[in-house]
Amino acid sequence: MILHPTVKAAATLAVLALATGLFWRFPGTRLEANAPPAAPLDNPAVSLAGPGVVAVQPGSLLEKKLEIAQVRQERLTTPLLSVSGAVMARLRAGAGPMEDRWQFSGIELSGIYADWQKTGTEMEFAAKQLSKTRELTAAQYHSQARVVDRLRKLVATGTEAVRDLTSAEANLLQMQLEGEKAVFDAESALTQATHAHADLERRLLQAGVDPDLLEKEPAGASLVMADVPEVRISQVAVGQACEARFYGLPGQVFRGVVRSLAPALSPERRTLRVFFALMDAEGKLKPGMYAEIGLGTDPRLAVLAPADGVLHIGDADYVLKAENPGLWRVNPIQVGERAGDYVEILGGLKGGETIVGSGAILLKPLVVQSLLAGLRAADHGAVEPR
Repeated sequence: MILHPTVKAAATLAVLALATGLFWRFPGTRLEANAPPAAPLDNPAVSLAGPGVVAVQPGSLLEKKLEIAQVRQERLTTPLLSVSGAVMARLRAGAGPMEDRWQFSGIELSGIYADWQKTGTEMEFAAKQLSKTRELTAAQYHSQARVVDRLRKLVATGTEAVRDLTSAEANLLQMQLEGEKAVFDAESALTQATHAHADLERRLLQAGVDPDLLEKEPAGASLVMADVPEVRISQVAVGQACEARFYGLPGQVFRGVVRSLAPALSPERRTLRVFFALMDAEGKLKPGMYAEIGLGTDPRLAVLAPADGVLHIGDADYVLKAENPGLWRVNPIQVGERAGDYVEILGGLKGGETIVGSGAILLKPLVVQSLLAGLRAADHGAVEPR
């Protein structure tokens, strides 16, 4: 049974609310199954001020435990996204044909590349054959058509027999049919070669190599593939700077740019394959070597918030943003990579906001309850379909 996203979110928050609510009702004691509910606190230091709003009593002991921080902007060159990758192919230096100098990470990939090269040659040959067949068919047809036209004139003047004209017209029709069949056969051969070539291109992409890069890269280039999770593909673009740190070459950084993106996601892993090339004149990189890939190292103005202030609840992240004195709005955000004690904010904050930093975890039970209150308010306001 597939649950509606709202129902799923409500169920997740309900479980969290139950766990955290019990913690707040019985601080420092062991919860017993049949224990009576605790009496409400007089003048509680923290409460709900409405859906998505947490109130903290000014001057209370709890407020003194909260560290108030400012969301700041800072220019960064650290990776926007970190993923794992591997060297899939390397072009050795030399004077031989390019197809003989490519080294691949596996025999299967090497075989697919060889077949791709073969179908490419067959496609070029079929295209030339089709062009020549069309030229030959057109020339033969026009030649026989002129013969028919001449005989018609002669028959009209009475200098040629009608049976000769009839025979010439039959030859013209036969020549037209044979020419159309020859063109059809040539077109079919080209179509088959094209389909086979395209199928092998898809197999190369699935195996981790972009076919376009195999024809463009200079000697010494290594082709690297990385898998980006579906939820992070909006952070990747062609031309984006990147850096690779290989497990087998500690302390060394190889820099490059994203050259291309796969046309479709992997249905099994739900990831998008990203392809880029690294120059390795010394030949240190070998096909099959694994690396940690940092994507998005171009200088950028990033929004940073204290990592301790980010609350992960369910499948989302939140911070508590100041709204009025003593009131904190539960603000959804999209987080990126960590930068020391801070985390990059990709969405939800612009910089300059006041939020709860260290100590935000103390308010998580109330944040869960506020989110549940917001879901209930949304459900009550929805119109039931008739």
